[in-house]
Amino acid sequence: MKGIIFDIQNYAIYDGPGIRTTIFLKGCPLKCIWCQNPESQEMKPQLSYFYEKCVGCGACISVCPNNAIQLIDGKVLRDRAHCTVCGSCVNACPNNVREIIGKYMTIEELVEIVVRDKPFYENSGGGVTISGGEPTMQAEFLFELLRALKSNNIHTAIETCGYFNGELIPKLIDLVDLFLFDIKHMNPDSHLNFTGVSNEIILTNFKKILSKVGNEKIISRIPLIPSININLDEINAIAEFLRDANYNGPIHLMPYNKLAKTKYEKIGKGELYKDMGNLTEVLINKIVEIFELKSFQVIINH
Repeated sequence: MKGIIFDIQNYAIYDGPGIRTTIFLKGCPLKCIWCQNPESQEMKPQLSYFYEKCVGCGACISVCPNNAIQLIDGKVLRDRAHCTVCGSCVNACPNNVREIIGKYMTIEELVEIVVRDKPFYENSGGGVTISGGEPTMQAEFLFELLRALKSNNIHTAIETCGYFNGELIPKLIDLVDLFLFDIKHMNPDSHLNFTGVSNEIILTNFKKILSKVGNEKIISRIPLIPSININLDEINAIAEFLRDANYNGPIHLMPYNKLAKTKYEKIGKGELYKDMGNLTEVLINKIVEIFELKSFQVIINH
């Protein structure tokens, strides 16, 4: 069995307890307009292009089997409709201008990588976190990977947007030691407008998982996005939902940043990037205060 992976990060410290390895799976059912990892959305390999490195030598043009690359007015342009992401241009480029994002890997290959750092997990209380995209988009691969990690006595966590079939919950509970669960907006229409899906399934799944695993095995994470959910009334609504659901674990706040701009450009989707604006420390402190007044512990993941 193979899954498609777009990144593996060692020594991660924000994706669960201790020192961790985070494995990023491709594919996501949401299309958040502020997405920080646009390369995670499609569940297939993509070709990135570092335009600032390109000298227009044309080496990629001559090797492309589909004639999908042209040199026009000194610029190398790729026709995405005809590109099959075969990798010929990647291998031919003398300046490493292109790379393929997304690699098919087996369970065995991934386990071989992560067990090298098992001493770090054991000494720090860490483990492996499966992220995305949305890990449940590759559900069967996810389950097999989690089983392999558990058989190696490695602590498991998943980062999830929560939008998945609720029938997966029993299997997930058996294999996941910690759920890092995103909650983005309480209004279903606004959630649909900003992410492409309603929040009803997400909120239902959160409550179901919480009721079965308790507060020790799930962490609520909230991305703070200017013009989307940083209105203090919206923050209050999220806090009230969590309190009504009997959640009393920590709140992880994830402030928006603008670093994704180059990611959109490199995969040829620069026109989709939206600058969502700025977050001030004053506003972040007010948001923290709202949660703390409701007795939540708040951690800011910059």
